[in-house]
Amino acid sequence: KQWYQRRVRATDNCTDPTFYRTDDICYSPYSWTLIAAMVFYIAMFATGIGTLAWTINAEIYPMWVRSYAISLSTLTNWTFNLFIAFTFLDLTTLLTKSGAFWFYAVVTTIGWIIFYFRLPETRGVPLEQVEQLFS
Repeated sequence: KQWYQRRVRATDNCTDPTFYRTDDICYSPYSWTLIAAMVFYIAMFATGIGTLAWTINAEIYPMWVRSYAISLSTLTNWTFNLFIAFTFLDLTTLLTKSGAFWFYAVVTTIGWIIFYFRLPETRGVPLEQVEQLFS
């Protein structure tokens, strides 16, 4: 039995010839594709949109408050990550697994719309003049 093979209950689809059975569990030889897809997603997220929050935080604060504001935004980011981790199982019980992810998708979409219309463009603006964008 390999660590990356997906466990499927024997009642799910054990008659498929690509599965092999041990006791009441069927193993698929294609389960590694899930791991590969997850690694691919994380790699693309980490090099793309995952860096956006940190880049925006580094650009939008005026010099006189930058270190304090970045510290506070980092604390807020990790606090909400912890909140999501603690409440995810309760949310899946309440809304089902797909409902929880749809909920997250709706909240993310609302946040994206708000930031799209409220966040000023900082391209080409010197750090010293960023404060003027918010006044």
